Order: sequence, then C-alpha cells, then structure tokens
Amino acid sequence: MSIPLTMPVERSTAVEERTRAIGRQIFSLVRESGGEGWLEARLMDLTLRDERVKAELFRFVDVLPVLSDDRQVVLHLREYLLSVQHRLPIWLVNVVRQMPDEGWPVEIVATLARFGASRMAKRFIPASNVPQALHMVKQLRKRSMAFTVDLLGEAVLSEAEADRYAAEYHTLIEGLADAARAWSSVPMLDNSPAGPIPRINVSVKLSSLFSQFDPASPEGTTTAVLGRLRPILQSARRRGVFVNFDMEQFAYKDLTLAIFRSVLSEAEFADWTDVGLAIQAYLESSGDDLRALVQWAQRRGAPVWVRLVKGAYWDYETVVARQNGWPLPVYARKAQTDANYEALTAFLIANHAHLRPAIASHNIRSIAHALALAESYLLPPRLLEFQMLYGMADPIKTSLVAMGQRVRVYTPYGQLLPGMAYLVRRLLENTSNESFLRAGMHGHATEEHLLMNPLQNLEIQSTSRHDPRNAVLVQRPSFVNEAMVDFTRADQ
Repeated sequence: MSIPLTMPVERSTAVEERTRAIGRQIFSLVRESGGEGWLEARLMDLTLRDERVKAELFRFVDVLPVLSDDRQVVLHLREYLLSVQHRLPIWLVNVVRQMPDEGWPVEIVATLARFGASRMAKRFIPASNVPQALHMVKQLRKRSMAFTVDLLGEAVLSEAEADRYAAEYHTLIEGLADAARAWSSVPMLDNSPAGPIPRINVSVKLSSLFSQFDPASPEGTTTAVLGRLRPILQSARRRGVFVNFDMEQFAYKDLTLAIFRSVLSEAEFADWTDVGLAIQAYLESSGDDLRALVQWAQRRGAPVWVRLVKGAYWDYETVVARQNGWPLPVYARKAQTDANYEALTAFLIANHAHLRPAIASHNIRSIAHALALAESYLLPPRLLEFQMLYGMADPIKTSLVAMGQRVRVYTPYGQLLPGMAYLVRRLLENTSNESFLRAGMHGHATEEHLLMNPLQNLEIQSTSRHDPRNAVLVQRPSFVNEAMVDFTRADQ
C-alpha cells in the first residue's frame, strides 16, 4: 500500500516550488560539468534506441561468459543479431552474414566481442579483487564521494559456494577496514549531524548465504542464513564497518525483512546503528513495509538506515506474475513508482529519528524533492545522503558534491560471470525508454518536463486514450485457470 502525502496545501505548494528550483540548480550544474561523454551518448543512442535490438544484444552479453569456444561466440552473435536484421543498418547485416565459421577470422571476431563486453562490464563492475576495490574506493574518496561495495553473485547453487561467498565477505571487510585506518579524514563523508559515518560500507545479499534460500521454508532458510550472517555482522561491527542488506526479487522481500529484524533484535546487535536495508518503491507493498519497519525501530530503540530505491526487477516481476496468474506486485506505470517514491521519501524524512534516509536515485526530480522536503523539516545538511550506481550519472554525482551533499556510490566487486545478472539489470535500467538518464541526458525531454510532479504525469496519462504498456498488463482472456498458490507468501 502506498503512503499518501498528507502535508498541508501551503506546505505542499512550497515544497513543490522549491523542488523545481533545486532541480533547475542541479541541471545547471550538470550542464556546466559537460554531461556524459559525447562518444558514450552517441553509442547509446545509435545502438540501443531499438528495444528489440537491445534485447538481443543483452541476451548475447548474458550468455557470453559461458561460451569458451570462439566458434560458439560467432554463432551466437550471428543468431541474435540476424533475428532482428530488419531493424539493423544494411551494412551491419551484411557484415554479420559474412562472419566466418572457421579459421583465424573466427578468433578475431570472438576476441573483439569479448573485448567489447569486457569494456562494457568494467564501466559498471570496476573491481574483481580487494586491491582493485581499494584503488577504486580511494579514487572515489578523492572526488569527495563515499562508497558501498557490493560483492556480486546471488542464488548460489551449493553450500560450498555459499561458504566461499561468506568467506569473501570476511576478506572484503577485513581488507578494507585495515586499509581505512591509514586514510585521511574527509569530514563531508565521515561525519553527519547524527554522528560519525563508517568509512567502510558493504552491501550483502542474503540469497548468497544459503544455496536453498526459499521463502516457502522460512524457518530453515532463516537458520541457515543466520549461521553465515552473524559472523559477518560480528566482524563488521568489531571493525567499524557499515552493513546494508540488499533487496532482491519480490518473492524474497518478506523473508529478507524478517531476517533483518530478527538478527538486529538480538542482544549483541540491538543497539547497532551502522546498518541498513533497501526498500523498493515500485512495490505496492512498500508503504506497509516502511510503516512496520518504523514501528519495529521504535521498539528496538536504535535507528537503522533505509536505502530507498525504485527497483531493478520490473520486467522479471511482471513476467512471473503474468505466468502464474498472480496480482502484479509492482506498479504498472513508471509515474506511479515515481509518485510512490516521493511519498516514501516524505515518510522517511518525517521519521528520520528512526529510519535514516538514503535516497538512491539518478532522477533529478526525485533528488530535488528529497532536498526540498529536508529543508521544509529544517533538517541539518547531510542528515540524509544520496546514493547512485558506479558507472552511471557521474555529472549528477559531481553536481550534488558541489552542493555540499554526501554522495555514496554503489560499487560492485567480483568476477564477470557471477556479475552478469547485475550487469544486464544495469544496462536495462540505463537504456530503458522510460529511464530518466536516457530521457534527460541522451534524449530530448525538456528540463521542465523532467521536473514535473509525477502526480501530474499520472493525470496526463489517465486522459490518454491508449497506454500500450498498461494495455499489455491488464488484458485478460474471457476464461482463466485458477492461479497457482504462491507458497512464498505467509498468508497462503
């Protein structure tokens, strides 16, 4: 259930006006920074403007790490691109058709394909070991940006693999914490009105800690996950490291929330404040989750952080719900998610004593709205922070730093194969037709349109005679089978 905005009209109007003013300021700073690179913008526009072509390219990127034979690489590339040949320039179609099947040219084509995918991956996944991660986070701190390191990989397939992931978290925590002792202080990053901020910040996916992570077996899953999670939290607390719980697909949400509340209610962690959780605004249930979370934090007596994100599994959740005949857990339209994000932001800022807000968005409207709300509540500077993904929206990050805001960069760490799911989600997000980055930095939308209140967008859309994206979701045949029971839901 969404959280309605209940501000008085006068205050709401003032916040809206201030939101647009701050948004214009950010856009001005972005323009002064020069924006994204020219070549990057042109490649994105020319290569990924067609949704079908983009889908086939991402399918190829997704499968590439397991193609060890050069001939397989060429055959897959040809198959994916020729399936959309009518959407490609004729010269490119001819090149693809003439790709060799054997001999030394095959090696050249495969090498170029792997090189291109690796370049793309390194833009979003900058480190595969602790020394590389250390180098990257030092560079971020030189730019006055904080970080959180995310160990890539999810849905482990064996207990041995889960043990390796747990051990890797320990290695990451120990290695970064040891190095951080020699770092010079950056007050903008290391302090806030609420107290010191840990220099080291890591993000954990609970599904990587148990090979049989299953919401249909909450007790067994919780016991197994906590067996590996508690030592990680103990090490982090001992070394002064912040830990954030990532949120994954909808089916895992309730169990992730339950494990988060359970372990942080235990005596050794009950007063620990350097910990947080991600909440996805595209879920219709996110409002109820935040209400329950603030009530729990009040009983606990110590605040936690909330990383408020829009959500990166929209396509997956939509397909799964339609396949099983279940209600759609995510909002059907992006403007609905944007409106809910603003309502959840207002809730977090109103309850900042218990849930400390981390605004994770590349949308300038969403960022400006959070800043305007913080001003209206007279919050001191940097009580909340802004989080963005590594490799995306660098001009926006730089602009916020210039405005004196604390920016934290979500920095993936790991090998290409385990990180491929992350990479494809980032590519989908970065190149979606509805993406703010594509519309604002690589598209033709005006600043005033991008700063429009999402509730206004919803009003405009409701008067539209045809919304193709919604039409696909709401069409139903005259007869449908009874939906399968979703055993990941506690009420079922």
